[in-house]
Amino acid sequence: MSEDESPIASPEAAFMTLSNDLRLEILLALWDAPDFTLTFSELRKAVGERDSGTFTYHLGELQDHFIAETDDGYELQYPGHRVLDAIQSGVFHERETLGPVALDADCRDCGAGLSFEYGTDYIGRVRCHDCGNRVLEWPFDPGGIADRGPQEVVAAFDRRTRLVWSCALDGVCPFCAGRVERDIVDETTSEGLCIGVLEDLDRYDEYFATDHPAVVGVDCRQCSFYSFVPVGTVLLTRPAITGTLTTCGMNVRETPLWGLDFVVDGDAVEVAETTPLTVAVRATPPGGDTLVAHVDGALDVSLQQQS
Repeated sequence: MSEDESPIASPEAAFMTLSNDLRLEILLALWDAPDFTLTFSELRKAVGERDSGTFTYHLGELQDHFIAETDDGYELQYPGHRVLDAIQSGVFHERETLGPVALDADCRDCGAGLSFEYGTDYIGRVRCHDCGNRVLEWPFDPGGIADRGPQEVVAAFDRRTRLVWSCALDGVCPFCAGRVERDIVDETTSEGLCIGVLEDLDRYDEYFATDHPAVVGVDCRQCSFYSFVPVGTVLLTRPAITGTLTTCGMNVRETPLWGLDFVVDGDAVEVAETTPLTVAVRATPPGGDTLVAHVDGALDVSLQQQS
């Protein structure tokens, strides 16, 4: 077998390779080992398998893909790390809940305090219990709850959501690294990534930004990642824009997403032109002039100030 060939013929074959408990125990033992490497005898002892033949067979099934034989023994390889990353995320076997956690932010609709909650559907939510306003919702792995206090979980949810959105808006899937198609979708859109008007889009009636006149549809061509992202998030991926906002007194990095009106407030977004489709996003720094960013279909951004 050449170095460029994989011993795993298909995704189905890869899952079947990992369907044996002993093989997962081998991967976990290597993950816990110094430098992710153990000798044959050390690895066999770590998993507690007395039958040398059985151990050798299952070790061989993992070799040359999930693990590799080196001068120092057997070393966990990148695919093996990815398997364990998925396990450690908790999405396969954990169902965590958290909250409500009070936030230092008020509802833009009624002025009551916002709170964060995490439920068994793996979604983190920032919302107002008084009026029902859903400010922000996004998937979050149960592993993000482990070893963190409530406010630390809230901060982690904010940082990870930003990371996922930023990566997707740059055209790279944050989960599989595949190509992400991006397209601004408004209620008049009939072509492009997301077919149909917003209210007819699959699951959009349950999406937190239903009051936004336009959103960015993101769709990975390789895996199942698919969603809608507020148009204002595009501004956070442009250093020139964030630099201008910071200079004007709006610290977009330290302010959580739910504190950035140009991201979560549908009233800050409007369709400026339909042909070509251009969306205007208004950001008003404290005590400063309103900045209007125009985002076109290619997600290019131009900025102007309004007194």
